[in-house]
Amino acid sequence: MFRLGRWSSDKDRPLLVTFKDLELRDAVMSNLKKLRNPIDKFRGVRISPDLHPTEREDIRKMIEKAKQVHTDNESEDVGNYRFLVVGKGHRRKVIKIRRSNSSVQG
Repeated sequence: MFRLGRWSSDKDRPLLVTFKDLELRDAVMSNLKKLRNPIDKFRGVRISPDLHPTEREDIRKMIEKAKQVHTDNESEDVGNYRFLVVGKGHRRKVIKIRRSNSSVQG
């Protein structure tokens, strides 16, 4: 594991953790739902997979394309939806989730 970024007394730095086995990483990532109601000590902890820059760019393009298709075919505003990429490898796809009224900013 490695700390990322420069040390600063007023900021928390991310921690990059690597696993020897992909199965162990997948097991950890699949059990993240258990952190939804954590104890107070771990309340601010966020975990996300570290993606290669090309993977991040592919995901960004997929989301932009899905938003464009939505605006072309639907009458509702794109801001009413949240677009997420799910799946792995060639099975990746974009899903859209309706936002609740309280989270939409206007």
